[in-house]
Amino acid sequence: ENHTPADGECTRADLFAFQFAAGVMLVYLGFVGFRFWHFQKYKHPKTPEGRIYGFIQEGENINVAIFCFQAWDFVASSMIPEHSSFIFMAHHFTAATGAYFSLDNTYIHYYAIFYGGVCEFSSIFLVFCDLEVYFPAHMQEGSFYGTFILANQVIFATAFFAYRVFGWWAVSRTLWTDVKQVLSNGMAENLRPGKSYVLYFFLALSIILGSLQLLWSYHLILKVQEILAGL
Repeated sequence: ENHTPADGECTRADLFAFQFAAGVMLVYLGFVGFRFWHFQKYKHPKTPEGRIYGFIQEGENINVAIFCFQAWDFVASSMIPEHSSFIFMAHHFTAATGAYFSLDNTYIHYYAIFYGGVCEFSSIFLVFCDLEVYFPAHMQEGSFYGTFILANQVIFATAFFAYRVFGWWAVSRTLWTDVKQVLSNGMAENLRPGKSYVLYFFLALSIILGSLQLLWSYHLILKVQEILAGL
């Protein structure tokens, strides 16, 4: 169904409501993660054990928000054709499962802040970019609105590659190093007896979701090329 007819008026209130609700949560996750990661470094754990097992209030808060948001997103997306693809649904399920394991066992609060918070910082600008779905900017060329949409597209693309591509794999490398350390020195079983399988789950999740970021980055590159070709 076409929800952006020639007159530029959105005819799908459910899509707009979905974007608005998701946007509120993404703003929260993005700003909490960004602030902690860049401006509260004194709270950052200094050891592998601290980064894997340390309790961080911001990490706890982000995990709660992620679990609730992804569970809601899974249900809501299942009722909206544009959001119910296998990739989207699998993402929501695995992200919610990861948040649950982190909450249930007090695992990787530090890394949860990056994956679930900092990475969502780029999504804040995507929310504004998506306004064009409902109010197309090309119908208001030269206006403040058109410039606003373009600026958000540039910031989104920049933040996406900075955090979700380059940052993701850099942080994942540290995660893998930390997990290897706590498994090899016996701290994994000492601190969480019988729970080492959770660490392997997080390692697998970092690869699965990281690969998804690469897939999305490919589509983003194609979109950027399309925009540049139209300039």
